[in-house]
Amino acid sequence: MKILFFGDSITESGRNLLDENDLGVGYVKIAAGKLHLLYPDADLTIVNRGVGGNKTADLLARVEEDVVAEKPDVVFLQVGVNDVWCRFSHGEVVSPETFRANYTALVEKISATGAKLYCILPFVLNMGDKQRFRPYLDAFNAVIRKIAAEKNLPVIPLDEIFTGVTQDIDPAQFTTDGVHPTHRGCRYIADLVIKELKKVI
Repeated sequence: MKILFFGDSITESGRNLLDENDLGVGYVKIAAGKLHLLYPDADLTIVNRGVGGNKTADLLARVEEDVVAEKPDVVFLQVGVNDVWCRFSHGEVVSPETFRANYTALVEKISATGAKLYCILPFVLNMGDKQRFRPYLDAFNAVIRKIAAEKNLPVIPLDEIFTGVTQDIDPAQFTTDGVHPTHRGCRYIADLVIKELKKVI
């Protein structure tokens, strides 16, 4: 079984982009390690195709090479926070309509491979200036939920989960800047991923 993770810096997590087998140091590597311990006899191939700074449009530009050509059995798609961030960093506004078109195209291209697709909702926690992301991220997550419902795809509601656990725990335990996860945050994401994979391995 080939399990592919497709996304931005949260997925990339420091992987060597010149080494297609490198998993980085984040949730993908942690999940891979745990899966190999849980299923020592299973023929599992874990692939990380996260690239830092990517928006939905960037993933769409490389989906054929990085996902379709890999012929994965399972794909975890996590993207969206940079579609918000670029509004503040570059003055580039991604409208909900553009986001919906990009995300829908991604879902359709990945689903056409026959792979089981999981949509991981992008998250933001209230740290520093990141609270200004909230209304835009909420709008994009609503789009993802609607697409997932239309296509009957499972959703991992990471934003909702992290927002919940940080009601009583300092958000700095889970993220360095409101967007990028700490090691503890990565372990949390990995466990959510494994919970879903246990249903299909």
